[in-house]
Amino acid sequence: MTTGKNNKIYISFAILFFVFVSIFTANAQSNSKVNDELTLKLQQKILLTQTQAEQIKILLNDYFNNPSEEKRNALESKITSLLDSKQKMKYSIIKKDWWDSVIKETSKAKN
Repeated sequence: MTTGKNNKIYISFAILFFVFVSIFTANAQSNSKVNDELTLKLQQKILLTQTQAEQIKILLNDYFNNPSEEKRNALESKITSLLDSKQKMKYSIIKKDWWDSVIKETSKAKN
């Protein structure tokens, strides 16, 4: 009788483990998709190179893992430092709208 109970316990733990793994994976894929979309939007608006886009994806991923005002300011300055002068001019035009999108996605992720 105890082996039957033990098997049920092991099966329950296995099911819970797979449920948590699938939830975690879905959340990671969702964050990745959001990063890709935000980076693509910025890339299309200010004509980022592929290298710049990849660096911004990494920076956004770090920001989304633990968003804070301090990280936002650091991210903003790092993005600006990656851009050339023409890109900076374009970025200054779309900056507010793009950051509104970033903040909106951050608030969605919190909920």
